[in-house]
Amino acid sequence: MRIHDIIRRLKETKILENYSFMTALNIVSALISFFIYPYAVRMIGKEAFGVYPYALAWITYFQTVIDFGFDSPAAKAIVENRDNKAGKEAVLSAVFTAKLLLFAACSAVFLPMIFTVGDMKANKLVFLIAYAQVLTSVLFPVWYFQGMKNMRVVTCINVFFRLLSIPFIVIFVHQPDNLWIYVLVTTATMLGGGVFAYLYIIIHERLSIRIVPLSALKQWWRDGMPFFMSNITGQIKEGMVTIIVRYFFGYAEVTLYDIAKKLVMIPRMFTQSINGALFPEIIGNYSGTRVRKILKYNRIIGAGCSVLVMLLAYPAVRILFGLEMLDAVPLTVILCWSIYTWLIAGAYHQFVFIPNNKYYLITLNQVVALVSCLVCLAGLLLWHNILILVIALTLSGFIEILFCKAMTRKYQLL
Repeated sequence: MRIHDIIRRLKETKILENYSFMTALNIVSALISFFIYPYAVRMIGKEAFGVYPYALAWITYFQTVIDFGFDSPAAKAIVENRDNKAGKEAVLSAVFTAKLLLFAACSAVFLPMIFTVGDMKANKLVFLIAYAQVLTSVLFPVWYFQGMKNMRVVTCINVFFRLLSIPFIVIFVHQPDNLWIYVLVTTATMLGGGVFAYLYIIIHERLSIRIVPLSALKQWWRDGMPFFMSNITGQIKEGMVTIIVRYFFGYAEVTLYDIAKKLVMIPRMFTQSINGALFPEIIGNYSGTRVRKILKYNRIIGAGCSVLVMLLAYPAVRILFGLEMLDAVPLTVILCWSIYTWLIAGAYHQFVFIPNNKYYLITLNQVVALVSCLVCLAGLLLWHNILILVIALTLSGFIEILFCKAMTRKYQLL
């Protein structure tokens, strides 16, 4: 097939448009992050700033509970009901109701913790403000726009509100005591985008979102459970590292680790946009040959991005964050290979396990990754060094890929 035929096919399926807008969102987000995040770290200082990623490590556990693995089954359902208004309303209403219930339950658990537990109590204002970010998951159904192949809306909303945050951060954030202001602006930006997306669906899409009875949620609990188990297992691994860094090393090291994660996350967002844009088309027209090609190209792209981050780690940290943050460089060099592992494992999840209804394999994959990570973390007993933590994370990612390949061969999924 010639190049112009491929481009024409991409345009017809809206894959090119979806990927373009998702990539545009990531480019703008990256540019804003390159300015705002280093600015905030420099102004607030690595010791004080570390409180925020530490708070997010705890909050993301509750975020994962609220999401409950609904997003992938919901996106698939939207693809199947793209031209069915009643079907779309049923999906939106069910997921909205379920997430709202889970938000209420999580709040009943987490809010008392903020006022009674050690580090949380000492930094309760930051924890309270940051916790409000989880409402975005309830209000902003990115999975709906993904299923509708209309990622331009997500792009425009996110870019607008992120740009809106810049002047507030520059004007009001200048010293360590301003951390709560930085968190407030960041949280307000996310909530603003969530409210706008909710109103867009109701007003522009003319869809009704209502509270549904619990009996209407049974199938959603069943469909979401494998994804939830996978997500919570993966999040235990990710969040656990930040919490361990705090208790073994301190808030300054939490900031160094967070810098490494941010530098790795930017190219990871670009690569994940590929699979996100392809997902609706592959689900709607599944082919093992196409999936094998996607896996092949993902390997090439993932390896290339990982090597590029390795080469740019030192100049990026020095220019953006200054000499006092150079200890983040070796963390970035090791962690950058998670770009490759996330891309490949994610491709297996989205294009092999989900279309074949092997949801439990995604959960089992995350359990294997968590166990392998915990085994590697035992190295802290022999070598008290933060590098052990990022090595453990990276190795667990490669073990995920090996597991995915083994299961694909065992069940002949391709």
